[in-house]
Amino acid sequence: MTLERLDIHSCEDKFQVAQHRGRYDFALQYLQPADSVLEIGTGLGVFTEELCPRCASYTGVEYDEAACQAARQRTNANVLQGDARHLSFPDNHFSYIICLEVLEHLGDWKAGVTGIHRCLSPDGRAVISVPWRRTGGKSATNEYHLYEPGERELVTMFNALFRKVDVFYQYFEESAVMTVARGLHIRRFLGLDRIYADLTRGLPEATARLRIGPVAKGMKLVLIIAASGKK
Repeated sequence: MTLERLDIHSCEDKFQVAQHRGRYDFALQYLQPADSVLEIGTGLGVFTEELCPRCASYTGVEYDEAACQAARQRTNANVLQGDARHLSFPDNHFSYIICLEVLEHLGDWKAGVTGIHRCLSPDGRAVISVPWRRTGGKSATNEYHLYEPGERELVTMFNALFRKVDVFYQYFEESAVMTVARGLHIRRFLGLDRIYADLTRGLPEATARLRIGPVAKGMKLVLIIAASGKK
């Protein structure tokens, strides 16, 4: 288990801020006022602030005690110190479970998914997100990501546990030429490298092309799964 924290209100990495904001908005679409919510991996309580006023009851779980304290002070919410691999709640306890950018930190990501399934009510909903990878493995660029599950293995596990599984991608919208140029590593040759540099710098004209949808019309960044109805 490794720790990584991002506060969209103070983070200087505007690319990451834009990605997180998009995922927060996506998750909020599924939230109902009557929901009992479990947020796995509250971090500093940034998203907790938005969830608490929108649901009937809220519980957060965070591995790091210092982050728990920060989240409690920020929101006055019920945030518990705990391990996503060993959730201590009764079976079928929550109607909505949110787990954004957590599984890749666990090492044993399957234990995280199993816990989500066990704690979710039979007709509940779960939304999770992980960095998109075709095949799973340890991140070569982020030391905090012990194992990033590949798309097929993650979707297969969710399909085995839930009646309805919808797969979405957070992606950078590209033209056909941009996609081909990226695949052939000739972006610079075609004068297309600047837009990608602007994206990593978080410039608004580039981050405005970040999308979430069931079909990735460009460079895949994050895999998002919305699952409901336990088998």
